[in-house]
Amino acid sequence: MCGYVSIYYKNNNRKFDIKKLTEKINHRGPDHTGIHKEDNIEFAFKILSIMDLENGSQPLKKDDKTIVFNGEIYNHEQLRNDLIKNGYKFNTKCDTEVLLSSYTEYKEECLNKLRGMFSFIVYDKSENKLFGARDHFGIKPLYYIDEKDFIVFSSEYKAIIELLNEVNLNKSSLQKYMYFQYIPLEETMISNIKVVPPGYFFTVENGKLDMKKYYNIHLKRSRKITSKDIKDVVTSSVKHHMVANVEVGTFLSGGIDSTIVASLASKINPNIKSFSVGFGVNGYDELEVAKKTADKLGIENISINVSQDEYIKALPKVIYHLDDPVADPSQVGIYFLSKEAKKHVTVVLSGEGADELFGGYNIYKEYKSIKPIFNMPNSMKSILNTASTIMSNIKGKNYLYRATTPLEKRYIGNAKIFDDNEIKKVLKFYNKVDNHENLLANIYSDAKNNNYDYVTTMQHIDINTWLEGDILQKADKISMAQSIELRVPFLDKEVLEVAKNLNLNQKVNFKNTKILLREDFKDEIPQHMVKKKKLGFPTPIRVWLKEDLGDVVRQSINEAQVDDLINKDYVIKLLDNHIQGYDDNSRKIWSIYVFCLWHQIFIENRDIVY
Repeated sequence: MCGYVSIYYKNNNRKFDIKKLTEKINHRGPDHTGIHKEDNIEFAFKILSIMDLENGSQPLKKDDKTIVFNGEIYNHEQLRNDLIKNGYKFNTKCDTEVLLSSYTEYKEECLNKLRGMFSFIVYDKSENKLFGARDHFGIKPLYYIDEKDFIVFSSEYKAIIELLNEVNLNKSSLQKYMYFQYIPLEETMISNIKVVPPGYFFTVENGKLDMKKYYNIHLKRSRKITSKDIKDVVTSSVKHHMVANVEVGTFLSGGIDSTIVASLASKINPNIKSFSVGFGVNGYDELEVAKKTADKLGIENISINVSQDEYIKALPKVIYHLDDPVADPSQVGIYFLSKEAKKHVTVVLSGEGADELFGGYNIYKEYKSIKPIFNMPNSMKSILNTASTIMSNIKGKNYLYRATTPLEKRYIGNAKIFDDNEIKKVLKFYNKVDNHENLLANIYSDAKNNNYDYVTTMQHIDINTWLEGDILQKADKISMAQSIELRVPFLDKEVLEVAKNLNLNQKVNFKNTKILLREDFKDEIPQHMVKKKKLGFPTPIRVWLKEDLGDVVRQSINEAQVDDLINKDYVIKLLDNHIQGYDDNSRKIWSIYVFCLWHQIFIENRDIVY
């Protein structure tokens, strides 16, 4: 929908051109720029018009309060009606005014009433303070810098990075990135730039920033659910997410999640357009499946094929738009998909979040296979674990290790790239404090305190790391890079309230994932999709690294000024071994390459964004 910058001057000494800062995020809102300055507060807003096109401009001032808001409040009509009963009057039809009036009426308790995706900041003149918040899942981003003379917030940190006296790399974040392929939790790759965490609100009073958590994503079961419960809540969410005064489309891959969304959306709008992307490489292209699905649903499908050359040329721009490095190869596909969709629509629906909430990742199936060993006495498991560490690389070694090693010792989410021993070879520094066990200790403790089972614990880790750090980062940043709003109906707090009650057998079995979700929608979606296994977003970097892409990666790693951080000899050896077919090092190489490219853009200030 938009992007904004907010500055709080601690000494009222204004020294920044806030309008100029927002030029860096013009892509988030090319339709209009709004500026508001009052007391020691400045707001600058870039809007992408979606709701109440005539009256939806921001910053919005009402009585003694002013707001900037990025996102959508899907239950704003219900909230509006409740507020009208309490005597409120409205000048617009937009959800921004509803949100501001909700804060006026309920203060911080308004957050518990919101159904949507959002980051927002309110200047409350009567109390002389800022109040802001980020949505429950972290769908919409918000960064901040807290310095001696000012506190600044922004939807993307590229807009505010120049306000730092020095731009320094956060070495702790780099080590974490090498584990995860993204930077988890509250830090960024830049020292002194931080992230407002999902489910948090904050206040700024008398120059002091204070943050508090208002929402915990819990997966503790509280009741039995039926197929009707899931179908009703997902259908309701898709309906809410389609409300807009502009045309809404839908992404359509070869997976069941986007198929469910497209199917439900097509019942609301039979003329909805769907968009799909492929790469023209065998085994990495689901365009045929997507086209078959669209035909069965009777909706238009617009598909594109991305060549290796196009992929390579787009990489610097994609990394730039992400702010922090995220080494997920699929984000380039999303970039081209969003670029094509923008030619036709302003809003798109997508299937993110279904895997985390309904048990969709293939790795969740491992519990079914390792259960016989997992339930053995600890003494026996210890012996088998020792055996797994001294075995040669034969079939069964990895199985034995996983079955006898506690999750907290090995599972960090969907994308573990390097282990500790490898990180010590890749990086020229290592800090035990920053290892993944310490980083995830509180999240694992929370899972234990809630008595989560094996699979629910894995979901809990993914929701609190992978979902925000990878999935939602690329979803928001890459779609907004093309001035298009991406909405995620599965990531709705009402959907979560139902999905958290799934039992183990309703999530996974030996053969498949998302068991009950598939069962519930088997009559709503084309039959070829009902039992189709999850493939993720297949991207052929494994193949392309042995071709032209490998040359580009080698050159970038060699040229990046990271010799004091990265052991380049070791990294180039990983690349050579991959090219020669000895090992599949594609994800490891990719993570290092993306960091090097990011370093050239944000630290070295090289002009490589075409």
